[in-house]
Amino acid sequence: MAQQERFIELLAHVAREITRRQSSDVCCGDLTLEQFQTLAAVSAADRSTIGSLSDRLGVDLSTMSRNVTVLERKGHLQRARSDDDARVVQVRLTSKGKRSLTTLRCDQREVFKDVYGRLPAADRSQVVQALEALRACLTEAGPPAGACCAPLVLGRKSPS
Repeated sequence: MAQQERFIELLAHVAREITRRQSSDVCCGDLTLEQFQTLAAVSAADRSTIGSLSDRLGVDLSTMSRNVTVLERKGHLQRARSDDDARVVQVRLTSKGKRSLTTLRCDQREVFKDVYGRLPAADRSQVVQALEALRACLTEAGPPAGACCAPLVLGRKSPS
């Protein structure tokens, strides 16, 4: 059980540090980390809609709609009706959005290239393999089997 607890502790620490570095060292200017991730998701897909972006990034439709609206106002994205189905509104990168994404991806590569460079050369392959396995586990993960803690009932003492 100690190894599982250590895994949880380390994973949480790594996740916080990655988010911190992405927020402070990669995203700058007028873009937040969430907006950068939205631009990257639009770029990665052939066709993006608010719904597909919401699914891909795991955020509510209303949150994604607000992100797209802000990025559209800033000139990074544009909405357009689909040529195939006028009911569908697609989201596309503008030239400004493409330039911003290219710059931020370069910044991201530099930030994490530094981390990779500090790993002992003999350990790099194992670290990459472990990250691949972790990504697969996170991607394939379904909903949790159940609550890990008993729900708190107000007005009663919790069992000791």
